[in-house]
Amino acid sequence: MSVLRGKSILLGLSGGIAVYKSASLLRRLIRDHQCNVRVVMTRSAQQFMSPLIFETFSGTEVITDMFHAERETVGTRHIDRVRSADLFAVIPATANILGKVCSGIADDALSTMLMAADPERTLLAPAMNKHMYHHPAVQENLRRLREMRYRIVEPETGELATAVEGRGVGRLPGEHTLLHHLEKALYAQQASPLAGKRVLITGGPTREAVDALRFISNPSSGKMGTALAECAAAMGAEVTYVSGPVALPDPVDCRTLHAGSAAEMKEAVLSAYEAQDIVIMAAAVEDIRPRKAQKGKIKKSGIPDRLELERSEDILKLLGERKEGRVLVGFSAEFEDEIERSGAKLREKHLDWIVVNNPGKTAAAFGGDSNKVTVLGAKGEKTEFPLLSKKESAEKILQTLFNTGA
Repeated sequence: MSVLRGKSILLGLSGGIAVYKSASLLRRLIRDHQCNVRVVMTRSAQQFMSPLIFETFSGTEVITDMFHAERETVGTRHIDRVRSADLFAVIPATANILGKVCSGIADDALSTMLMAADPERTLLAPAMNKHMYHHPAVQENLRRLREMRYRIVEPETGELATAVEGRGVGRLPGEHTLLHHLEKALYAQQASPLAGKRVLITGGPTREAVDALRFISNPSSGKMGTALAECAAAMGAEVTYVSGPVALPDPVDCRTLHAGSAAEMKEAVLSAYEAQDIVIMAAAVEDIRPRKAQKGKIKKSGIPDRLELERSEDILKLLGERKEGRVLVGFSAEFEDEIERSGAKLREKHLDWIVVNNPGKTAAAFGGDSNKVTVLGAKGEKTEFPLLSKKESAEKILQTLFNTGA
C-alpha cells in the first residue's frame, strides 16, 4: 500500500504556467491514492486556471481568499488547515512565493498558511523561467529555504513555456517525479530504517554478444529493479542503480550506472560495492554466453552449426563471499519447485534474503507490470504476497526486509 494512500494533503498553487500540471496531479492523488486534498490558490494562480477546475476535481471548496469562506471559520482557518494536513505541497512554487516564505511575508491565504506550517512537512516545487531561476536572489532564497529544512523538488531541464526561450532549467517535473517526492516527504516523517542508508540495486537483463549485432539475453524489462530503486529512494536511501539494457527511463532520485553484459554489470557493481550498506540484486543476469564473440557480423553463409557456450559471471555468489556485514538480497526466477530451489540458492550464496517468483505464471511473467513474489529469509522467514503491481511489490518487499511500515 502506497504511503500516500488516505493521506491529507494541502496543495498550494501559485501563479505560474506550470499550474496546469497540478490539475492532473490532483486527480491522481484522489483517484489512485484516495488522498484528502484541499487546494489553496493565490490570486495570480487564478489567472492561469479557474478555481472551479480544482474544486470539481477535489470535491471541496478551493481557498482563494484570506477573509472569506462559505463553510469554514475564517479566523483560524490558516492554522486549522495546516494542522490537519499530513503534508503541505506548493506545486508550482514561483519565485514570488519562494521569496515570501524566505522573508516571512504573509499577505494572502497561501503565504499565511505557509507561515503556520512546519518546514519539514512542507514541500516546494519551484517552476519558472530559466533566467528567473538562475537569478542570484532566487538561488539565495532556495539556499536559505533548504537551511530552514523545507523540502525542495529540483526543477527539470527541458523545453520551457515560450518558444523563444527554448530549453533550460526551471521546468516543473512530471507527475511521476512529483508523486515520488510527495511519497519521500511522507516517508521522512516515519523514521524509516532505510533513511541515510547506501543501497545498491541492479535491474534489467544482460546481453552476451554472439557477434557485433546478435546476442543471447532474456525478456527482463527492468521494471522490478526500477520500482525497487525508486521505492528505496522514497524511503530515504541513497540509491545507486545498475541497469542492464532496457527501454525505460532511469529511476527518479537515483544515481544510475549502465551495463550491457554480465561482465560489465559485475564491473559496475564492484565499483560501487565497497560504499554500500545494502545490496539488492534484482537483475536477470544472463547465465550463459558464447565462449567467443565474433568480430563484425557473421554472414548467413558462415553461421556455425554449433555455438560454444560457457557460464557467465555469478555476481551474486561473488558478493556473498565478500559480504563483510552488508545486507545481501538476491532474486530467483524458477519454473518448478521455486521455493526449494531458491532456498538452496539462499544458503549456497550466503544471502540474507531471496525474492522468489515463477515467470511461468502468466500474470507474473517477465516484462509485465505485475508480479507475485515470496520472500525467504536466512533465519527461516517466509512471506508470500498476492499478485500486485511491481511498484506495490517493491514496497512490500522493502517493508518486509527492513520493517519500514506503510
